[in-house]
Amino acid sequence: MFGLATAQTVHLLRPPPPPTVDVAVTARAVAAGTELTRDDVVVRAIAADLAPPGALHTVRDLLGRAAVVGLPAGAPLHATLVSDDGVSAAAPRGTVVVPVRLSDDAIAALLRPGDRVDLLAGTTSGSEPAAEPQYLARSALVLPVPAEREAEGAGGLLAPASDGDRPVTLVAVSPDDAPELSAVSGWGSVTAVLVP
Repeated sequence: MFGLATAQTVHLLRPPPPPTVDVAVTARAVAAGTELTRDDVVVRAIAADLAPPGALHTVRDLLGRAAVVGLPAGAPLHATLVSDDGVSAAAPRGTVVVPVRLSDDAIAALLRPGDRVDLLAGTTSGSEPAAEPQYLARSALVLPVPAEREAEGAGGLLAPASDGDRPVTLVAVSPDDAPELSAVSGWGSVTAVLVP
């Protein structure tokens, strides 16, 4: 009786399990640029406080979208890890889409969807220019902004949304170029050279 009472007390004092939410995760490792299919995605219940912001909750939300970066099996999927439907439609097959903030706003304003550019690492403030230019991506394709997103911003893809923001240019590049380009764009300086 004492053991039964102890077990009942422990059961009553144990906190309830945390709330869960269904989140789409990768069923297997997926390479960058891979168009997701039903074999690549499963839905699993995870603790609600561990779900990433913008988490996607159904397999249907992901079908036909491409992984922006390489993903391990079991990775929770959210909006920044997969291409947007409108953007991926304009990107050539086998490429991934990377948002880039160019160091020269005037050059960014001149670019139009369909332009091809070489992207190079620029110098940070006070740094000496490199003896040899560091190419981050060659012949990257400038992509259009989806129509619904263009309407939200002040000037769409190629114009700053506010005075303090640099414009973002979406480019399609090879999956091999994407990690370094994304990293340099996030902390350093990227310049563009138009190519025929």
